[in-house]
Amino acid sequence: MADCWADVNVKGGIMKKLLLVLLLMLVAPSFALAAPGWQRNLTIEWGYEPPADIPHTGFKLYQDGVPVCTWSTAIVRIGSCDVTLIKKTTLFTLTATFADGGESSHSEPYVLNDWGPKPRIISVTPK
Repeated sequence: MADCWADVNVKGGIMKKLLLVLLLMLVAPSFALAAPGWQRNLTIEWGYEPPADIPHTGFKLYQDGVPVCTWSTAIVRIGSCDVTLIKKTTLFTLTATFADGGESSHSEPYVLNDWGPKPRIISVTPK
């Protein structure tokens, strides 16, 4: 009876380890997605002719389909936006916003290639 109990206990330990490994494999990708990335301040300039029949209220900037900045004035055509880049190539689009809560269709995408933090030469000493 004791041998049987020991055998079950060993198998239970292996099962616990296997379960822990599987759990870590599921959780690890979410840590990678939560990685901070590169902080950037972008200055965006655009042009737009709003329709005459709908009150135009501002603009909205999207990063890979997710809204990241909003400008609540219709006359602005340049804006600054703080973003976090989590990959090297990011697509940005812009929409116009209207008083009824609607938005225009998205602009053509602007592709931003940012390779993250770059090394900086502090000094060079010839020998």
